[in-house]
Order: sequence, then C-alpha cells, then structure tokens
Amino acid sequence: MSGSEDRPHSNYDLVIMSQQTTPQARSTLVGIGVGPGNPEFVTLAALRTLDAADLIFGPTSSAGQPGRAETIIRSLRPELVVTPILFEMSQGSLGIEQRRQSTLGAAEEVVAALKPGFTAAFLTLGDPNIFSTFNLLAEMVTTLAPNVSIASIPGIMAFQAVVATTGMTLLNESEHLSLLTGLEVTDRLDQELEDPSCAIVIYKGGRNLGAITRRIEAHGRSRGAVIGIGAGLPGGTVSELTELRETETAPYLSTIIIPPLRHG
Repeated sequence: MSGSEDRPHSNYDLVIMSQQTTPQARSTLVGIGVGPGNPEFVTLAALRTLDAADLIFGPTSSAGQPGRAETIIRSLRPELVVTPILFEMSQGSLGIEQRRQSTLGAAEEVVAALKPGFTAAFLTLGDPNIFSTFNLLAEMVTTLAPNVSIASIPGIMAFQAVVATTGMTLLNESEHLSLLTGLEVTDRLDQELEDPSCAIVIYKGGRNLGAITRRIEAHGRSRGAVIGIGAGLPGGTVSELTELRETETAPYLSTIIIPPLRHG
C-alpha cells in the first residue's frame, strides 16, 4: 500500500471516515489553528483537513477584506474557497457584547450551510482552543444545532514563535507557565510576577504596554523579558522589553514573555 493508505489514522481521520459511511451522518465543525503568521508554521494535519473539508470559513474584521488566517492559508492553498465571516473585534465591555452578537450571526451562517455529513473548517490564528474566536463560535453552533460535532487541529502559538527566535529556555522541569491577556492590568499579573519560578506570557497587551512594563520592573523581572510584535509576519520584530521602556502602547498583536528568575 502507498500514499494515504499506509499513513496511521488520527482520531480526526476516523471521525471523517465514519461520516462518509454513516447514512445519517453528523456534521462536524473543525477549528483549524494556522499559527501566528508564517505559512511554514501551518501543520500537515491542518492542510490535510482543509483539503478534505466541504466548507471553509475564515474570520475577518473588515467587510470585503480577507482575514489574516485566510491570507496565510491562501498562500499555501490558493485554490481553496474560503467564505469570510465578519467578526467584531473591538475591545472593552461594548466590544465584548458586539463580539457575542457577531459570533451568533456567524454561528447561524455556519449551521445554515452545514448539510448532513458535511465538515466545515474554521480558520483561526494560533491555536483554536486558546484565546480564540473559535471557542465562542463552537459554543453557539452546538446551542443552535446540538447534533453538530466539534473537533480541532492545534496550531503553533505566537509565544512559541517568539521564544524560538531568542534562544531562551522558557521553562525547565521545576518551573511553570502562566498565560495571561493584557487587555486589563490586574493584580493577577502582580501575583504571577511575585513567583520567581513562573514564566509569564501576556497576549493582547499592546495598548497597556507602559503599565505592564512598569509592573514588571517594580518586581525586578525585566531581565530577559522580550516583546514580539507581529510574530511570524513579514516585518515582525522581537525586542528586549527594556528597549521599549518609554513606550506606552504597541500593536494589538504583541506578545510579552517574562522568563523565570534564574540565579547563577
């Protein structure tokens, strides 16, 4: 045997196979993590799933413009048809409510398009199960259509891409990781900074960069801290956080990484 026949089947392969052979098959919505921006970070599992999908949806924040995740996939599979879905990406309490409403509309669109036995793929930056629009979409889809199965293909996250460019060891076996968002600067950040064995990754903290940097410095955790802006994208940068000490804001797609305190 050759080709796909001698490749071990993953759990998701078995889901697809059962759908193809079941008379009244369930539809499936699959979140596809496409990584932070570099097309070379897209996994073989993601591409294989997209090639087999009946429908592909891609989030966008601007009508008529492809989203970043769709742009990544189009560079690898220009022949694929991606249906854009408009999502509200504003911040703050009003933005959260608007995002829920836009996600409900997206869920209704997905459910309407899903025929029995169809597989729909939803593209998302990074990983579909961490700080992703896919989580809320999947929740609303299953509320509207409880028979729809939910699956996901993991993706490389921005902080992994940033760490890979620095040569740092983010964690060893005696340390742990805290993954936070910087949309608001709370006491939770101070609590994690007080733990010298804790590596801290902060997503979406660009608009609060100045406040975050000052707290990091107050706890003596600036050494080795870096910020990646547009990780994996053309023109993306990785800098020592101290180089931006006088900077109050940074782009939304900014990732701050604070390694554990290590002595010696």
